[in-house]
Amino acid sequence: MIGDAMNHKDTRIGFIGGGNMSRAIVSGLLDAGHDPGCIYVSDPDQSQTERMQALNNRLHIADDNCATFEAAVAVVLAVKPQFMAAATAQMKNASRSSNPLIVSIAAGITLDTLQSLLDPAPAVVRIMPNQPAMAGAAMSALVATTTTDGRQRELAQYVAEAVGRAVWIDDEAMMDAVTAISGSGPAYFYLLGEIIEATAIEMGLPRDLANILTRQTAFGAGKTAIESQLGLAELRESVTSKGGTTAAAMAVLEQLGIRDIVRKALIAARDRSVELGNNADQSDA
Repeated sequence: MIGDAMNHKDTRIGFIGGGNMSRAIVSGLLDAGHDPGCIYVSDPDQSQTERMQALNNRLHIADDNCATFEAAVAVVLAVKPQFMAAATAQMKNASRSSNPLIVSIAAGITLDTLQSLLDPAPAVVRIMPNQPAMAGAAMSALVATTTTDGRQRELAQYVAEAVGRAVWIDDEAMMDAVTAISGSGPAYFYLLGEIIEATAIEMGLPRDLANILTRQTAFGAGKTAIESQLGLAELRESVTSKGGTTAAAMAVLEQLGIRDIVRKALIAARDRSVELGNNADQSDA
């Protein structure tokens, strides 16, 4: 359940872009009791707006970004990075007496770039969610401009927590590491599960059995890690009896250098995030 829901359930929140992440957030807001009549969505793709409207027929749907921008107290920019300049250019034509809070979930677009695109610079928050948002289990990191006040930060957190957990970071440069860890992170766990499932089948287990054993084990380990007071190393050690089956598997993984492999993979993801961010800033300059 998202925090401070009662304080924000009547806040007018707009979404520029009606794709999967927008639908996940809107669905989470509705589940938390947000007034559907206070949610505005614009997208030029009719199929996207139809899918959004199916969530609740009281949502305000439009193909005009200006209408959403003019109506909302907070506007979530949920467009692909390459379309950000065009989307924000349309918003400049909106007529309104004050600037809304801008919340961007676009990867690689920095706070400085967003402020320059939306001149005069409003309060801006970047949110880096991840794919489990679709199941209401996201891990999101947030960072804000210095012009963002406490109430606006609270509102941005409310939006982020509609799809899972949210944490604030003070230094935007950390977003590249966040992207490597939680943004790309689900893929690492899926790959491990994919390998485990394939090996289970190779060992002779039926595909359906291999699938449920892998998925439920992943779910159980994740739930235990979240709820336990023990560190991850302690949890691993609690499963690894000396001379047992888990110890045999751990020995092979350590021998093959799994720690260095994973470390290098994460650094590669972090470095690519930096590169993409630099390219995005240059293209929008």
